[in-house]
Amino acid sequence: MVDECSIDASLSLLGGTIFHFIVGIKTMWGNIAPYVTSYLVQFDPHVTYHKTLHVYTAVFLGQSLTMYLGGELEKLVGPRITAYIGTIMISGGTYMSSYCTTLRGLIYCQAVAGIGIGLSYSAPILCGFRHFKQNKGIVTGVITTGTGAGPFMAGLIATSFVNSENYPVDSITGLYDPLASPVVGRVPSMFRILGILYAVIGFVGASLLLDNTSNNEEPIEALLVSVENGEKSALNKGSAIGVYDMAMLEEVPPTFAVDSKSYLVKGRGHQRYGSRVKFEVTFELTTPQMIRDSLCWLVIAASICIGVTGLYVSATFKSFGQTAIADDHFITVVGCFGCLCSGLSRTFWGSTADRIGHFETLELSAYISPAIMLVYTLSVGSKLAFGISVCALFWLWGASYCLMPAIVAFLFGDKHLGTNYGFVFLVYGVMCTVIINSAGNTGMEFGQLNYVFTFIALIGAGLCSHIRYLTSKVKDEKVLKHHRAQSSVSSMIL
Repeated sequence: MVDECSIDASLSLLGGTIFHFIVGIKTMWGNIAPYVTSYLVQFDPHVTYHKTLHVYTAVFLGQSLTMYLGGELEKLVGPRITAYIGTIMISGGTYMSSYCTTLRGLIYCQAVAGIGIGLSYSAPILCGFRHFKQNKGIVTGVITTGTGAGPFMAGLIATSFVNSENYPVDSITGLYDPLASPVVGRVPSMFRILGILYAVIGFVGASLLLDNTSNNEEPIEALLVSVENGEKSALNKGSAIGVYDMAMLEEVPPTFAVDSKSYLVKGRGHQRYGSRVKFEVTFELTTPQMIRDSLCWLVIAASICIGVTGLYVSATFKSFGQTAIADDHFITVVGCFGCLCSGLSRTFWGSTADRIGHFETLELSAYISPAIMLVYTLSVGSKLAFGISVCALFWLWGASYCLMPAIVAFLFGDKHLGTNYGFVFLVYGVMCTVIINSAGNTGMEFGQLNYVFTFIALIGAGLCSHIRYLTSKVKDEKVLKHHRAQSSVSSMIL
């Protein structure tokens, strides 16, 4: 079924895409880190690239802690007001950063921007869902393309303003000279320009969001699921229903004959999975039930290990690249295209999952990532190899954000997906923040840290293999496609 594309629906879709230009801005931190670090050094000579990683993680942590609250806020005040609030916090935090002369002050201001991102991220998507009830996957994909396009544009603008002459960093310190380089003096104005730009983009996008309140969907009552005789034993043991879910339910006519070999079960019961034994059926779990299940923590551990590498690279690629490549403009362009790759890759990974399976696709991307990390580390002196490896790492980073929400929905049910994935993302965000901050506190060179994160990525690949092993008996692809298309977080990008 195709939704009717009204003027309000079209404007809301356009507005959501425009608004998402400013919710993906944290991925441009890697591009501006050398400028900001060099600026802060003139006030505190102890500031280093490793310490300014805390600025990046503050934005990410602020988003992680408030994503769930953003959905609740949207229910109370609607998508437009929620987006306005997010715009004020994102642009305000960025603009106020121009007055910061200490690392602590900058962390606080950028945390405000991160909170704004978390509160407003889902508002345009939820608004689009109310207009396009049958094409939610397309809506999510279109709107979140702005999440990659935004940092692409902002990164180019920032570098063009701050370092239009393409000055290189000092070969010894890896920084711009706070006393002699004009780059350093332009940093406050850069934050003001970006703050104003974010305000204009955010308010324009938010103003185009038109909530469809006249035709809301009726609440869906608990449905009866037809279960074949072959699954009766599973039901008796754990009240489970195999691979049936909403995707399957939609194919069951309102009235259907039930013979003596069929049984009617209301909803899905709870049974502990564990993380050692294969299983053939899935369950509908509440968040407390999910938390008590060891499989939940296996999924969280895998998502952390395969996702933290992308977060680390997006924050440090320029600082690392400038150790061997004295071309700021080139590295900036590489990073900007990397941001685009992270957004565009979701379509590719989704298509691949449709062909070979979701768990298999996640496992494949997890094993490729450490191999590319080695290329990225060992070939930094080559512009071509560096550019390709950075874009490839951003591309691989998008796989987990495309596939993991659908996997969580399938394993633990989509009835409580909002809170279930919210919990997974919260733990993911907190632990990635801890890992990256801890890496920064070690003082190790980025080349050495790259090997640490390569090892973490290998652990993630092994965990993905174990998850794929546990689910190898489950024929789930039709249900997973449904979850990926229906989930409002299925195309979430950081």
